Amino acid sequence: MFKKSLVSIILSALLVFSLVGCAERNTGGENTSDPKQSAATDTKGQDGPVETVELTMACWGSELDVKAYEERAALLNKKYPELRLKVMSLPNDGYDAKIQTMLASGDAPDIIQVAESSNSYASKGLFVDVGQLAEQAGLDLNERFGGATEAYRWQGKLYAMPDRSGAMVLYYNRDMFDAANVAYPTKDWTWDDFLDAAQKLTLTDDNGVVTQYGFAAGGWWPWWMSFMYQNGGRILDENMEHVVVNSPENIEAINFYTDLVHKYHVAPSADDYSRFGLKDGQPDPLFAQGNCAMNLTGYWNIGSLNSVEGLNWDIAPLWKNKQGATFSFGSGLAIPTVCKNVDAAFKAIDFLTSMEGQTPIVTNNQDAPADLELLQSDLFLKPAWAEDRNVNLSAFADSADILESPPLHPKWNEIQRVFDENFSVLFQNGGDSAETMAKIEAELKDVIGG
Repeated sequence: MFKKSLVSIILSALLVFSLVGCAERNTGGENTSDPKQSAATDTKGQDGPVETVELTMACWGSELDVKAYEERAALLNKKYPELRLKVMSLPNDGYDAKIQTMLASGDAPDIIQVAESSNSYASKGLFVDVGQLAEQAGLDLNERFGGATEAYRWQGKLYAMPDRSGAMVLYYNRDMFDAANVAYPTKDWTWDDFLDAAQKLTLTDDNGVVTQYGFAAGGWWPWWMSFMYQNGGRILDENMEHVVVNSPENIEAINFYTDLVHKYHVAPSADDYSRFGLKDGQPDPLFAQGNCAMNLTGYWNIGSLNSVEGLNWDIAPLWKNKQGATFSFGSGLAIPTVCKNVDAAFKAIDFLTSMEGQTPIVTNNQDAPADLELLQSDLFLKPAWAEDRNVNLSAFADSADILESPPLHPKWNEIQRVFDENFSVLFQNGGDSAETMAKIEAELKDVIGG
């Protein structure tokens, strides 16, 4: 997952009719290749020459990301000499806009890396149903990915294969737990266990000012929405047609979440973050400073924490209330409906999301892979950097059965805006969330019409 939250794309009906071809062209400064499928060549195989199909995959990311993708492309070509996959690296900023432009102009790549925007494309009929292709290929998606596929489903169909899928897990400071004589967190923790630990781990000075927080979070949706889902709440119904946010389960969850700051004082407010030189909702650096004992975050935080000398940290799956629940931040691989060689593109995706095809994700310490077999392998669980650290990397695989998908409605951006505008006031002031939840429900009905 990868923490990049992509801007959701809403394409007009005009765009659908303007899509033609699936050929790649050089797009300026991007890392790409020359035109592809019309330039197929012959490669010598065991039974003689075979036709080579050139494919292009669009992705975002850093130099490390591109390196990992190119290594995976090389593995694909070694496995299937007839397939040559070129990596088209696009800037993070403006990625969605660039993809939209390429689709509209007929420059669509054969494979597109997507995240939260996937259902915006799917709702416009722009992506192939890869779930049907997986079924035809005899793939057991649950065995390979667990619950990670749910993020890429729209109206019962799967429009992207999970590729990177790091669950949000609990990072905790071992030394702080030991000093407070608190047992390390486990997946069996309840909200009561979590609160009890957070209270014991919160320290104050002689003036009653908190110097160490038991927990830290803020207004970002994965934090508060995890509590909603753990309490059996939801934002939209199963079909994403009706708003169900104003429920007793959600009100109870948000009251508990805001009480962590305003009633129990075990988590920092916006003003409290500023005392440590941070902006509101920056638990990762607060944890790295040694000023909080627990925070909820993703795989990306490992690289930052490994550079902090003397910080004794570990990770665990999230706690539960009525049920376990967490979200993953990763990306999937999709095929545009205008692709000229869907079978070849899916064959490539099938390999790229296999244990073999995702190995460079791990060896480059890029992210957590979506493939469960790889997540549970020693290659992921016992990396060189953790040789003397005994970090519980199995927390990612252990979270597979509690992964939830946010309501990735095509109007996901507007949904987030409604919550941000209303929760910014509630989280700042505290209090009963019932009135706020009623207001959010009314506004969300206006957004999605249900």
